[in-house]
Amino acid sequence: MGMLATLISGLASGETVAAVHRARTAAIVYVIAMAAALCGLGFLVGAAYIWTAMRYGSLAAALGFGAGFLVLAGLILLIYRISAGSRARRRAQRRNADM
Repeated sequence: MGMLATLISGLASGETVAAVHRARTAAIVYVIAMAAALCGLGFLVGAAYIWTAMRYGSLAAALGFGAGFLVLAGLILLIYRISAGSRARRRAQRRNADM
């Protein structure tokens, strides 16, 4: 009951609206920052490709970048699969401990 009273008093005083506004503003700022970071990362990858193409040729650079990104994708999936297994074991242990 105390939590409901806190929520109602927060709504009445406008604190909840202010908190929602702050959260929305923070989310917008984080999305804009993420978009800028992705653009920067894209330009860095492009610059690395141009440098590699000038040094080793465009075909070798394209093959190298393609293989590199495939290896990166494989590593990400492998790490996710390993961590998913450990997360499932922890969830099972918590369920067994709760029973």
